Amino acid sequence: MVGKNIFRVLPPSENCEFDPEEDEPTLEVSWPHLQLVYELFLRFLESPDFQASIGKKYIDQRFVLKLLDLFDSEDPRERDFLKTVLHRIYGKFLGLRAFIRKHINNMFLRFVYETDSFNGVGELLEILGSIINGFALPLKQEHKVFLVKVLLPLHKPKCLSLYHAQ
Repeated sequence: MVGKNIFRVLPPSENCEFDPEEDEPTLEVSWPHLQLVYELFLRFLESPDFQASIGKKYIDQRFVLKLLDLFDSEDPRERDFLKTVLHRIYGKFLGLRAFIRKHINNMFLRFVYETDSFNGVGELLEILGSIINGFALPLKQEHKVFLVKVLLPLHKPKCLSLYHAQ
């Protein structure tokens, strides 16, 4: 049900010279419907009766990839729900953690070196901030490489001010 309702191809940006600091974001017309689905899914994930062993049949790598694609939505309300949903999935599905981190890394690298535009950088950085706080010390080599190869290059794009606080 969730996938059928929220997974969709995002429309191309109507304003190719969109400046998030100056312009208002394009809000999703179907937001009331989407909000209901996100809230229902979030309550499902947060339920004390939720069993990840059963949920992994439906919440798999393909599901997570489609969820990550939605972070490019121009609607900040949707990105905020996505942030919470992805964080809950990260916490409940241990087998998906490395996959989620890897694909967030790929999204950041694509943003820095290829597209120079991505709406969900700030939200993904907030999730990573929480994840990084949970890393054990000493840091694994993989985490050090992430800092140097992914996080530091995020300081290059011109739109740094949009997500600098995160």
